Amino acid sequence: MFELQSKDGSWSNDHCWPPFESSAYHGTTVAARAAAVAPGWLESLHDKTLRVAVEKMKTYLKETPPPHDYGRLLLLWTATDMPGLVDEQRAQELVEMIWKHQRPDGGWSLRTFATPETWGDGGRAKKLRDEPEFQNPASDGHQTGLAVIVLRDAGIPARDPRIQRAVQWLLTHQRQSGRWWTQSLNTDKWHFITYSGTCYPLLALARCGALPLS
Repeated sequence: MFELQSKDGSWSNDHCWPPFESSAYHGTTVAARAAAVAPGWLESLHDKTLRVAVEKMKTYLKETPPPHDYGRLLLLWTATDMPGLVDEQRAQELVEMIWKHQRPDGGWSLRTFATPETWGDGGRAKKLRDEPEFQNPASDGHQTGLAVIVLRDAGIPARDPRIQRAVQWLLTHQRQSGRWWTQSLNTDKWHFITYSGTCYPLLALARCGALPLS
């Protein structure tokens, strides 16, 4: 992975398929979390070249402004596994930012975490602005699950009433197919985001001790 790192410490990432393949910032948070959670990898790292690469990665995340609130959420998530990226005050500000996006029904919507122009290269702006629900987007599985995961990893207790509202949303919005619906930011023909929109809710429910047992 580090052989593909850019000189500025980031990883180049296509700008065409938000939220995943949409920015170097997102790609770098993924790389940082991978390095942080690989069992014993950072602790046993002695290779000087790799150590320099890791520090460049950290510096990039510390000094590069996230492109939108979705990027800020990813920064907080990464910091829960890689201490030192944000201080305590900044972490609290990021937690409060996530709470501000919570919808009245207890869920979160991916669409409120960035303006259409700041997703990737902005090429999806017209599609997003033309959606009937543009002014009041619905909660979705991807963002509700991800928000709960990040908040729990940041130390918010599962018993917090706001978390419990999100848990109830997740428990009542699974479809008969087994998935949690998430509309694509990119096309209404394929909704691949529903894969993460189902994975994240399962992880979120598990982190809250609310995963139903069959």
